[in-house]
Amino acid sequence: MMVKKIYRLLLLSGLALVCNNCVEEFDFGTQNFEDILVVDARITDELKFQKVALSRTFRLENEGPAPEIGASVSVTDDRQNVFQFSETTEGQYISNEAFAAESGVNYQLQITTLNGKSYASRAVTLPQPTPIDELYVERIINDDGEEGVGFFVDSFDPTGNAFFYRYEYEETYQIIPPFWFDLDIKVISRDPPEIDVVSREREERICYKNEFSNRIIINETTSLSENRVERFMVQFLASSDLKLRDRYSILVKQFVQTPEAHEFFDTLSNFSDLESLFSQLQPGFIVGNILSVENPNENVLGFFELTPISEKRVFVNRRDFFPESTKPDYPANCSFFEESEDEPLKVIDAVENRGLKLISVGAGFIYDQYTFTFKICSDCNVLGSNVRPDFWVD
Repeated sequence: MMVKKIYRLLLLSGLALVCNNCVEEFDFGTQNFEDILVVDARITDELKFQKVALSRTFRLENEGPAPEIGASVSVTDDRQNVFQFSETTEGQYISNEAFAAESGVNYQLQITTLNGKSYASRAVTLPQPTPIDELYVERIINDDGEEGVGFFVDSFDPTGNAFFYRYEYEETYQIIPPFWFDLDIKVISRDPPEIDVVSREREERICYKNEFSNRIIINETTSLSENRVERFMVQFLASSDLKLRDRYSILVKQFVQTPEAHEFFDTLSNFSDLESLFSQLQPGFIVGNILSVENPNENVLGFFELTPISEKRVFVNRRDFFPESTKPDYPANCSFFEESEDEPLKVIDAVENRGLKLISVGAGFIYDQYTFTFKICSDCNVLGSNVRPDFWVD
C-alpha cells in the first residue's frame, strides 16, 4: 500500500501549488533525487519534554529514511531562553528540560547538522488555545454505505481567533482469543520424555493493542459564521472491524494551527495519506518555514509548529452499539489437534516445535487426551500486549 502511495506522489510531483508569499516553495524532481533534511518539530503548550525528529529523504529503492544523527538542536524564545535538545535515539531529539509554549512569545528552531550546516525556522507564536468540548460516538452508515460507528468532535472558540485545527488519535482495543485455556503443558524432560499440566504462568486471555492515526486530519472554520466545530468526524470504524470485536478506546487530540501550518498540512493531505507525515515522500511543491542559514536556495522539508493541544478519551463496547450482530471474525483459522498422554514425545513436539497451545484436557479410558490449537488462537500476546494500560476502564 505504501509503495502505491509513493508512486502516486511521484506522478503528482510536477504539479505546481499556489503558495502564499510568507512561505517558501521548492520542487522535488522525480528524476534527480535530492538528499534533503526532513524536520518534524511540534512544540505544544503542555509542560513536557518536547521532541524534534530529523531525517533525510530517501530513494524508492531504499527501505526507509535515514535518521539525521549528531545534530545540535535548540529552541529559543524572544525572552532570551534557550531550550537545548539531546539525541536520545538516532534522529530523535528530546529537550533537556520540560517546557511549554506560552502565548505571546516568539519561538525559533535552530539546527546545526554534523557536517556543519545550519538551519533556522521563522519565528512562530502559539495560536489561541481551544479545548475539545465533547467527543462522542454514534452508530452511522458512512458515505460508502458501510455501517459502523463514527467518532465526532465538538469545539468552540468564543474569542474568534482559532480557525484551523488538526487532529490525531490513539486507539487501544482489547484482544481476547477465542480458545484461551487456564492450563498449559510444561516439558519436564525430553529424555526420558516427561510432561506436566500446569496453570499458565502469564496473562494470555486479555491483551491490548495500540495503533496511531496515520493520516492528516484537518478542519477549518473560516467559512462559518462563528468558530465552532460541530460533528466533525475524526474516525470511522466499520462494524466488521476487528477493533470493535470487544472493548475499544480512542484518545482524540486537537491541535490549533496557524494559517501557515494549516496550509503546509493541507498541501500534504492533498497528495496522500501518509504513515509518516514527512520523510517517506518526494512530493512536488511543499511549503515550509525552515531555511538553510548559509544557502537560502537549499531545499528543506518540514515545519516548525507551535500548537495548543486538547484531548479527550471515550470507550466503546461492541454490545452497546451492535447488540444484534455477531462479532467480527478472529484473524486466524483456529484448527484443532489432539495428542494422547501416553505419547509424550508427540505432546512435546506439539508444544516446542509446532508452537501449539493446550485448550482442553479430556479424560480418556486410560490416558488423558490433550487438544491443541495454534498459539494465536489461545494466547493474546501474539497480537497484543498483556500489560493493561493505566487509563483503561472496564
